[in-house]
Amino acid sequence: MSTAPDDDPESLLTVVPPEQIPVPAPVPEEVTHVGVTLRSKIGVKLAIVMFLHHFSVGAWIVTLSSYVNANAGDAGLAIFAAGFVGKVYSAGPLGGMISPFITGFLADHYFSTERLMVLLNIGAATALYGAINADSQSTFYLAALAYHVCFIPSFALATSMALHHLKQPERDFPAIRACSTSGWVTAGFFVGWFWPWMTGSSIEATATPMKIAMVGQLVTAAFCLVLPHTPPTNRQPAGQGGGFSLAATVDLLKNPRFLFLLALAVLAHAPPQFYYSYLNVYLNTWIDMTDTAAKMALGQVVEVCCMIFLPALLLRISVKTSILIGLAIWTLRLCILSASASPEMWGRTGWIYFVILIHGFAFTLVSISLQLDVDRCAGRKRRATAQGLLAMSMSGFGSFIGAEISGEAGARWLPAELEQATAGGWHSFWLLPAVLMGGVFFITALFLPQDKKQ
Repeated sequence: MSTAPDDDPESLLTVVPPEQIPVPAPVPEEVTHVGVTLRSKIGVKLAIVMFLHHFSVGAWIVTLSSYVNANAGDAGLAIFAAGFVGKVYSAGPLGGMISPFITGFLADHYFSTERLMVLLNIGAATALYGAINADSQSTFYLAALAYHVCFIPSFALATSMALHHLKQPERDFPAIRACSTSGWVTAGFFVGWFWPWMTGSSIEATATPMKIAMVGQLVTAAFCLVLPHTPPTNRQPAGQGGGFSLAATVDLLKNPRFLFLLALAVLAHAPPQFYYSYLNVYLNTWIDMTDTAAKMALGQVVEVCCMIFLPALLLRISVKTSILIGLAIWTLRLCILSASASPEMWGRTGWIYFVILIHGFAFTLVSISLQLDVDRCAGRKRRATAQGLLAMSMSGFGSFIGAEISGEAGARWLPAELEQATAGGWHSFWLLPAVLMGGVFFITALFLPQDKKQ
C-alpha cells in the first residue's frame, strides 16, 4: 500500500502497528465523533444513511431504460428519440463532474457535512418530481441532471463522513459500504418483486419507481438531521490560513499515485455504463426475462459479501492486483453479454445469471479498492475533497464518457423501439465496451505503480 502522509497521524494506523503510535488522552466519543466502531450508535447511523442513499437511487435508475423505451418512438408519451437511453444516463456523470468536488471542498473548509447532505437530498427529491411530470425529452433530461447534481455529492459526503468517523476505516468501511449496496438490493426487490406482487402488474416501465425514489430521498434528508456532527476539518481562523485552500488541493494533485488513481477511475468507469444503461431493457426486450429489476439485484447481493471480505483480501494481495482482477471480470462479463445476443447460444439463460451474479466481484474489486487507496493517499484533512475528486472521476468524467459512447452506439446499432433490435445489433453493442475494458486492463497492468504491502 502507499505510504501515509507524515502530517496525518490518524492515517499512520494504516502502515504502523498501533502499539508504536503515541496514545492521546481519551476524549468522549460524543464530543469528537471520531474513532467509532461499527457497533457504536454512530456506526449504526452511518450504515443506515448509506442504505437510504442507495435505496433511493436503486429504486428508479435501474428501470429507467425500460421507462424511456416505453415512451420512445410512437409508444406511451412518445417523447424520447433513438439513443436517448444512453443520453439520459449521461446526465448523472455530467452532474457529477463538478458538484462532488465543490461540496467536498465546502465540507472540508466551511460547512458541516450533515447539513449539506440535508439540502442535497431535498434537492434530489425536487428533481425527481420534475422528472415525473416532464412532458418533453429536454425537460426530462434537465430533471435527471438536477437529480444527479444533488445525489452524487451527497453520497460522496456520506462516504467521507464514514471514513472520518470510523476508528479503522480500512477494516470497517467496506462493511458500511455494503449497507449501501443492501439498499440498492432492497430497492430492486421492492420494485421488481414486492410491488408487482401487491398490485399484480410490473411497474418497471412506469413512473412509479421515480415516485418511490422521491419519497426515499425525503426520508434520507430527514435522517441526515440525526447524523453525527461533522465540522469542517480544515477550518481555520481568519488571518491564519482560513478561506480557500487551493494550495492544499494542488498539493494533493501533486501526488503521482493519486493522479493515476483518478485517471484510472475515469477509464475503468466508462465501459460499465453500457451495462448500467442498457441491461434492464436488454433483458426485458431481447432475453424476455421477467422480474428483471429484482433479478439484477442478485448481483448486488454478491457485492455485499465481496465488500465484507475485501479487507481480508487486501491483506493478502495488493490494490493493483485487486483492480486488475476486477477489470478482467468486467471484460469477461461484457464478452458474455455480446455472445448472448445470439438466441442459439448454449445455456444462454444460465450465462445471463452468471453475468449478473459476478457483478459484485467486478464492482468491489475496482471501485471500492479505488476509494480506499484514494483515502490512504489523501489523509484525514483532505478526505472530503479527495473523495469528491474521485466521485468526479468515477461518477463524473468516466461515466459521462461511457454514457455518451453507449448512446452513440445505441443510436447506431439499435432502433428507437428496442423490441425491433437484431441479434447483430446487440452483439456489436456489447462487444464495444468489452474491447474498451480490455484496453483499460492492459493500461493498468503496465502503468499503475505496485503499492507496498502493509
